[in-house]
Amino acid sequence: MRGVTCLLLLSIFFIGQAIAQFSVTAPYSPRDQSISALGITACEDFKEPQTQQLFYVCSPLHFVLDGTFIISGLLTMLATTLVIRPLWPGKKLRSAGISLIFFGGIEEVVAGFSPLNLNLFLHSLSGGLAIAALNIGMLLLGFAAVRKLPLQGWHALTLGMIGMVGLIMSGTPPYAWLGYGGWERVAGYAFPLWGISIGIYWLIQLSSKRLPFLKDGDHRHSIRLT
Repeated sequence: MRGVTCLLLLSIFFIGQAIAQFSVTAPYSPRDQSISALGITACEDFKEPQTQQLFYVCSPLHFVLDGTFIISGLLTMLATTLVIRPLWPGKKLRSAGISLIFFGGIEEVVAGFSPLNLNLFLHSLSGGLAIAALNIGMLLLGFAAVRKLPLQGWHALTLGMIGMVGLIMSGTPPYAWLGYGGWERVAGYAFPLWGISIGIYWLIQLSSKRLPFLKDGDHRHSIRLT
């Protein structure tokens, strides 16, 4: 139950971003600027590292966004350990997917502790690794589950593919249709949306008092709601 709660609490990712964005005192463009620009700790001119566009940024609640990255990463690691690992079917693909998602959570924490203007290299590297690992992890989980649990499998595959499209497009000038910031959001939103939605699904299943799951050897057990 605690693991499901961690998945549901990934909604913090969107709440923290919204709070930081609504508090900005300089013009902010979700289409052209990154999410991480909301975590810049000083009011100053800043050049987006991907697009090289210069913006004046001022985000008084920058600590909310940076803290959101840290909390979301910790929630991802906890959810992976407490609920995704025991509830997800499969063997090798499952293990690889789980490992990537846990790694993505670690990198998200690192990104939160290294705001974009204080450590450009580390933030860019950890943020990019986090998004890539989380989306590839979802794809692997989708392939692992698609035969035994088609609904869960296709759900993970769909959001994983959407996230990967966003990741590719956010690195491909001229960032057609959505702009750099828009595509980055497509890439970054896919995993928390998957986590929240699968958490809701599992919560509904848990409300029936029993939820079957598969371990590494595909031996069936059950989790009871307490």
